[in-house]
Amino acid sequence: MEANLLLMSKDDILNGLKEGKLSISVHGFGYVGASISSVFLRKGCHVIAQDVKQDLVQEINSGSWNFKDDKEVYDTIKEAVFEKRIFATTDYKESVTKTNFHIVTVPVSIKRDESGEVSVDFSHIVEACKMIGIFMKIGDAVVVETTLPPGTTEGLLRKILEDESGLTVEKDFALIYSPERIFVGRAVQDIESNYPKIVAGYGPRSLDVGEALYSLVAKKGIIRLSSIKAAEAEKVFEGIYRDVNIALANELESYCEREGLDFHEIVYAANSQPYCQIHKPGVGVGGACIPVYPYFLLAKNGFLKLVQIARKINEQRPNEIAERSLKKFYKRFGENEKLNVTILGLSFRGDIADIRFSPTIDLARFFSERGCNVIVHDPFDYKDTGLPNNVKFTKDLENALKDSNIIIVAADHSVYKELEESTFLKLCSDRHLIVDPKNVLKFNKRI
Repeated sequence: MEANLLLMSKDDILNGLKEGKLSISVHGFGYVGASISSVFLRKGCHVIAQDVKQDLVQEINSGSWNFKDDKEVYDTIKEAVFEKRIFATTDYKESVTKTNFHIVTVPVSIKRDESGEVSVDFSHIVEACKMIGIFMKIGDAVVVETTLPPGTTEGLLRKILEDESGLTVEKDFALIYSPERIFVGRAVQDIESNYPKIVAGYGPRSLDVGEALYSLVAKKGIIRLSSIKAAEAEKVFEGIYRDVNIALANELESYCEREGLDFHEIVYAANSQPYCQIHKPGVGVGGACIPVYPYFLLAKNGFLKLVQIARKINEQRPNEIAERSLKKFYKRFGENEKLNVTILGLSFRGDIADIRFSPTIDLARFFSERGCNVIVHDPFDYKDTGLPNNVKFTKDLENALKDSNIIIVAADHSVYKELEESTFLKLCSDRHLIVDPKNVLKFNKRI
């Protein structure tokens, strides 16, 4: 349906979405795109999923799409495919011309040059906005959910959309920014009921359209921000807050290790005071968010020293864990053997299959470069593990632990929480060391 969203009331927009007179295209059908689609589908909306991956599009339309990370998202989309309220396409023309709201979830990440210098990679979202701009109509709304460096939507993306469409933002089309705030495995609850939705618009008309759209699904309400740049900064701040606090936890855990103190005992006591919220340490920080977002500010703001230091601490953490594990093993057992090293968990986080920026890859590389036999265990399947060629991968836990000297618990998968000490005593070498910074294992590791 052709409609001018800028001229419609909130009630007209809501009724149009519920009745199928207005529809939504979602560009980029990864975890975020699938999750956003599912919450609108749960309200009866019609959605076109656009993605550049032909095999993914075919899987969605044929009903063979298998989304292991979130059953609620999977079940919703599977049912909507059957009801013909969603279909997928690689074609921008089809997805944009047939819909009114164009939600962009295409990722923006970082890249390093040969010198190690980090820059932001906008290539995918730039291409998506070019194609949307070519086919968008007067009265449409472009909604960006991708986390971005502050100023990107109002600057780079607005210019692309206006140049390609020949239209003017706020006069001919709405431009809205609403950052995704979801946690893998509970996305529907996060969007619908766990958090309010952050919404900003290029101008007041865009903001009203954005608020109308998200009021359909956000039971916790809407937080209207004064500018898109402020909303972009809000999401980046969330990620930086976590990165800095994880770095602090990692530093304090390292201190406890050197002093022979039990970090987790101390933090349990410290966090009983409500103003103290020390995070969990780990072997590093992974995922597509926390390791990336600090660079959205650092790329142009080198004066942010705390942010810079925290990122450095977390990036060096895998090597720190590996170095101290070797030193501790050699001190206890001597250096007269080639070590077998087992890393439990390839995913960056427990109970999901996601290896983006996984610190396990750096851990495995460190040990393999020092002549160790390295094996990585994870309960999930991966098309590409990203591990060095001389590092083995297995889903067989007994095989992974057999004759192992150093065991590092990298991810808090549920299967590891259930392990008993007898399993390690039976399978590992008599000369073995268990390293468990997150305290995943429930028995006394004696390290």
